[in-house]
Amino acid sequence: MKQTDTHNTLKVLVISQSRKRLNLLLDALAECPEGHHVVGRLDQAINLPDWVDELVPDIVVMDTDSPSRDTLEQICVTTQQSPRPIVMFTQDDRREAMQSAVQAGVTCYIADGLKAERVQSILQLAQAQFEQMNNLRLELQRTRQELQEHKLVERAKLQLMKRHGLSEDAAYRQMRKEAMSRRLRLADVARVLLKQG
Repeated sequence: MKQTDTHNTLKVLVISQSRKRLNLLLDALAECPEGHHVVGRLDQAINLPDWVDELVPDIVVMDTDSPSRDTLEQICVTTQQSPRPIVMFTQDDRREAMQSAVQAGVTCYIADGLKAERVQSILQLAQAQFEQMNNLRLELQRTRQELQEHKLVERAKLQLMKRHGLSEDAAYRQMRKEAMSRRLRLADVARVLLKQG
């Protein structure tokens, strides 16, 4: 009996309309050293966001002749609501099809056929690419939030300067003192000051 490394075992949601390719994919997943756990099998991507929420897979693996508009819409909603790596095996090698799939949220678009011996390395690649993109997305969100908070602090500081005739340094020191005494972040103090008008 094959031993599995439960630390690296992935919960996989598999989607394929072709029974033959579905069986090939399931066999390939079973043969992976980690022994991935298939949490669901669908024959199409209808209600994909709901299935992802219910089954909570680590990765979604799709097999399709060509990604339809409906499938791409389902992927797009899924990646917005519950981001995770999505691998698409397809027969469609058109550049436009690949671009549409990637824009919808597909992590790896494999157009040269489903080969069982490559499934494990493709899943690993999809995870690595997803983690990198997710880190970039989180960094962008953090930067946007910091910029918004900086703008709030500047507006609140300007308001204090006008209202009390303070210098920029004095207004900043007053806000900092307030933040420390109330154990709040500077941006939170700025929000309170701006609400008070």
